[in-house]
Amino acid sequence: MGEGKDAREHAKGHRERLRARYRLSGEAALMDYELLELLLTFAIPRRDTKLLAKKLLERFGTLARIFEAEPRALEEVDGIGPHATTLISLVRPLATRFLTEPRGAKTVLRSTADVAAYFQAKLKGLLEEEVHVAFVSAKNAVTATECLQRGTVDQSVVYVRKVIERALAHKASGFLLAHNHPSGDATPSDHDRDITQALKAAAATVGVRFLDHLIIGDHSPFSFKANGLL
Repeated sequence: MGEGKDAREHAKGHRERLRARYRLSGEAALMDYELLELLLTFAIPRRDTKLLAKKLLERFGTLARIFEAEPRALEEVDGIGPHATTLISLVRPLATRFLTEPRGAKTVLRSTADVAAYFQAKLKGLLEEEVHVAFVSAKNAVTATECLQRGTVDQSVVYVRKVIERALAHKASGFLLAHNHPSGDATPSDHDRDITQALKAAAATVGVRFLDHLIIGDHSPFSFKANGLL
């Protein structure tokens, strides 16, 4: 009984010291496993979470892969239950909203780098292909973003008419298209090239600017505009 109580007191003291380090110096003071360990304490309050954090990193390799993992894959790690899985799964959508949600003034996409950062937060690392469109004003301020299509792991169909209809519904001056390649390779396929040209022609007929089409992979996105294909 005494040993169990001592272990719990030690774990509690360790958690408090970890939280104190974070409050004092921020994430720079903690290693990856310690940040994850600290996060897990909020879902697993009465257990030492250091070993669990190290198990997760050993299984998935990086923090990014942990936060991208499916709940069922997380729960395959011994000691990770529904509460911890839910907490871990919340990190990515919260980060996405923080990075892409306008704060006061609208988000303005002034360059390919701006567009890449905007869509990477939404699409990088997804296991299925998704097609997102950002609708913009005459000064390229984002007025709305929609996910227009979720496909299988290797294919997603973009309906040209649907994109144009949504642009007109939003009274957008222009739009930017982005989709991810779950394989991680951002090289455009023949289908990607064909749909880009079809959208370019359709947008021109209604006087809406088609500003760029990005493909999001594991590394640098592919921009049709930057590569002279739009």
